Amino acid sequence: MKIFSIILFLLFPDVLFSQTDSKQDAAIFYLQQNDTRLNTVSPPQGFTVYYNCDSLLFMKGIFKDTIKIWTSSGDWYVDLEQFKKIRTSEMFGVTQFVKDIDDDGRLLVSTYHQTKFIFHNDSLFEIENSNPTPLEPVEKLFGLFFQKKISEETFSNRIDSLHKIEEAQAIYKPKLIFANKLFKKKGTKVKLSKKLNFQQDIIELEDSWQKNGKNCYVVRINNKLESGEKTSYAFAFNEDFHFIFWEDCKAN
Repeated sequence: MKIFSIILFLLFPDVLFSQTDSKQDAAIFYLQQNDTRLNTVSPPQGFTVYYNCDSLLFMKGIFKDTIKIWTSSGDWYVDLEQFKKIRTSEMFGVTQFVKDIDDDGRLLVSTYHQTKFIFHNDSLFEIENSNPTPLEPVEKLFGLFFQKKISEETFSNRIDSLHKIEEAQAIYKPKLIFANKLFKKKGTKVKLSKKLNFQQDIIELEDSWQKNGKNCYVVRINNKLESGEKTSYAFAFNEDFHFIFWEDCKAN
């Protein structure tokens, strides 16, 4: 009987799949059959994968004087049929992956984006697009999609088109976000000239301390873009530009 069950499994997987009582079990079964692991990627060449203490995935690569990191740009739930299409993308398994499976069988898909830095002595420059695409077309697309006025396929194709247009028109420039001499003490805020920081960010030394003989910093970057959009984000690193909260988790 056991041998018969194995033969049935090998020859008629769809029969077993249709008998799965739970959508969650069906999703797990599909991932197992396609050797797809949760919260796992095969990183791009030159990158190392890290997990912080909350098991969030992070990738980093150092290329001469350039640091590149991959962090999450968004997570969303999809059903199994939607996921089967996502899985065919070149990004999947490299900078896109399944983070978790919900009780209702939906899969939580995470997509990552790259941030680039240039370091020189004690200074860190972030590379930014100085000619970003306006947000209005993207916001309009999301509105149409959530109102179910366009299909998922149409939404995906239009988003891809916008990304290609933005990349074709992008003008990447370095902007200074950290140097020791900028900050006298914790809590100091500075606004740099356009020559050093084309977005004229307000940069704050949010925290500083020493660990293992190294100076550590949390630097917050606040700005208001020409579109009126306000952003605020932070990086934590030591004097060697080692991203401490991502790379130094003891659970690793």
